[in-house]
Amino acid sequence: MITTKSLWLDILLVLAGGALGSVLRYLVARLTYHHHETTSPFPWSTFIVNIVGCLLVGFLVMRFQRNNFSSVYRIFFITGFLGAFTTFSTFSLDTMNLIHDGHFRTALMNVLASTLGGITAVITACMQDLSCD
Repeated sequence: MITTKSLWLDILLVLAGGALGSVLRYLVARLTYHHHETTSPFPWSTFIVNIVGCLLVGFLVMRFQRNNFSSVYRIFFITGFLGAFTTFSTFSLDTMNLIHDGHFRTALMNVLASTLGGITAVITACMQDLSCD
């Protein structure tokens, strides 16, 4: 049973993790904008955070399961931090904007690279974590 006290603790954990994840997401966007966004319509910052987020979620889930971590860590890192850091909604908006601007091939490349890259990143992190014993 969830108590009011544990609910508020969970909310604070999500807020704290989300604050860190969103700041890191912003920094990635700022750093990649100057290097890629001006020369290519491909949404590099969104792609980078989604792939890194997939790697992290795969690694963390396996680590938390194996080491029987408290749900506090899962709530902070996966729900809070990664929930704010990864940007599937931004990925969808970027893809729609690419299509709207006539960049059909780039939109398709974004969908394929992000989807396949994300799935591959989660599998890789899980497999890598299993082999770290």
